[in-house]
Amino acid sequence: MKKINLILLIFVMAFFTACEKDKENVVIKSSISSNDLNNLSASTFVLLMDNAAQTFQTFQWTDVDYGYTAVVTYVVQFDKKANNFSSPVDLVSVTHANSATVTVGDMNKLLLAAGLTPETAVDLQFRVKATVHPDISPVFSDIVEAKVTPYAVVFPPIYMCGAATGGWSWDLYVYKEVRSSSPNVYKTVAHFLNGETFRFFKQANWSPTSYNFPYFTGTVSNLFVNANDGDSNFRFTGTTGYYEITVNMTQKSVAMTAVDEPVLFMTGAALGGWDWATNYVKLTWKSNGIFQATTDFVVETFRFFKQAGWGDSYNYPYFAEGTVSPLFENANDGDKNFKFIGTPGNYKITVNLLDLIVAMEPAK
Repeated sequence: MKKINLILLIFVMAFFTACEKDKENVVIKSSISSNDLNNLSASTFVLLMDNAAQTFQTFQWTDVDYGYTAVVTYVVQFDKKANNFSSPVDLVSVTHANSATVTVGDMNKLLLAAGLTPETAVDLQFRVKATVHPDISPVFSDIVEAKVTPYAVVFPPIYMCGAATGGWSWDLYVYKEVRSSSPNVYKTVAHFLNGETFRFFKQANWSPTSYNFPYFTGTVSNLFVNANDGDSNFRFTGTTGYYEITVNMTQKSVAMTAVDEPVLFMTGAALGGWDWATNYVKLTWKSNGIFQATTDFVVETFRFFKQAGWGDSYNYPYFAEGTVSPLFENANDGDKNFKFIGTPGNYKITVNLLDLIVAMEPAK
């Protein structure tokens, strides 16, 4: 028995000795050189919203040699040239790879998040940061440079003011806001009066910038003529009514299309009953997507409707991403109606379907 145990002991010792011989000793190099980041495909880039899904750049670089087969995480970074990487922005990260692709849209989003100004070129520097362990200092590649111009994703509106669209006044809802969802193209629905005049403004006041009839050297709807007054305003010559107007400031064009009257209704027990005979309210159109009414409310439920009938409607959750007056709550009934929870009385309600706002105040 002792002989057998001795044989086993010798076998185990031989096994571990062989394992020790086979085990590779991992030793990091005492001096690690920077790797190389390839030059970008161009030295100047003008980013465009229409190209958001396209590739901005496929970044490529060489490996960092740590002296052993390491699992390396590479992070492409950028910063303004003037910053000298004092506040680098991480653009994309990959592990054990030598390239990474970034879209135009993602690049633009990070540029804007970094506080860069849309439509303004900026000198940028790019580098790659390599890391293998928190206790080991990162290795940075060489630096490549490019001039990049980001695009805007939020576009300030322009404004219409004049007798043709409500009056020559900057009182709320008298002037009309013309919003934009793409560069230099503005669109709204407004009520136009035959024979009256107006013009466009960059700001909601008289100065410094306005755009009159002669400014638009492109195609202008034949529903307008030059008023030939002191400001060369637009004069509307069409039939009085509602129109969708599209202004392209790049092409300097103005288009018009007649549309139905924008309407919004509400009915419900909070207003006297759920019916379309007497207990409903037609809100007054104030501006594109904005309606207002003054009426009595009691502690009960109601809902907004696109028509004077039981078709399409707007319930409480529809405005979830906007702002709803604390005088309302979700009724949590079958239709998730609005429930008025304030003191019964006469109120002015304002509904903004563009910004998802429902405001309430006691009627004066």
